[in-house]
Amino acid sequence: MTEAPLITMNRLGANRLGTVGEPLPQTQVRVAEDGEVFVRGPQVMAGYFDDRAPGETAQPFRDGWLLTGDLGRITPEGSLVLNGRKKELIKTSYGKYVQPAKVESLLKEIPGVTEAMLVGEERPYCVALLWVQGKALGADGGQRIDRLVGQVNHGLSHPEQVKRWAVLANNLTIEAGDLTGNLKLKRQAVARRLEAVLESLYDGMSPSPAVLHFGEALKG
Repeated sequence: MTEAPLITMNRLGANRLGTVGEPLPQTQVRVAEDGEVFVRGPQVMAGYFDDRAPGETAQPFRDGWLLTGDLGRITPEGSLVLNGRKKELIKTSYGKYVQPAKVESLLKEIPGVTEAMLVGEERPYCVALLWVQGKALGADGGQRIDRLVGQVNHGLSHPEQVKRWAVLANNLTIEAGDLTGNLKLKRQAVARRLEAVLESLYDGMSPSPAVLHFGEALKG
């Protein structure tokens, strides 16, 4: 961040995969009740001119702490793990908050899944779009993905669990407006383009012909 250029580091001999490392000397990191990462230290700027952040409506400093807007947790060893941005939280119609980045990272660990997008804003439950390489699944490819999504769900809270999912051939491109220059999903653009697929996941109608496989979590 411009407001705090360097906060943590994985040091030689103490490189913990999946983390962004331990805080630098004289640097304090804590996680608020809602999961937001707070930071303070000598490298954190004192504030903004005229006390207003450019382009921001909320002041990102509180009692000497910088509110980073990142969501994370601190491991027992003292390393910081980041789970996405606070502004990217999904709020279901039941008022439950879900971190899409957390669930998506687990879904992308499924062999063959190259990209994943969780959807559930103002909806009663979460669904997912899963992209795979190739234009077809093997004989039992869909069933294998269903089984592994079920395993992912087993480790998630009820609001986080994926109730239905659609498997698609990976045709995401920068040129089509699906991806940013650093290959991150443009969620709103993808959701607009695949609106019919998403609606089929919620209303139970037959999915689009573009869907290679439609999966649903077992009830009970």
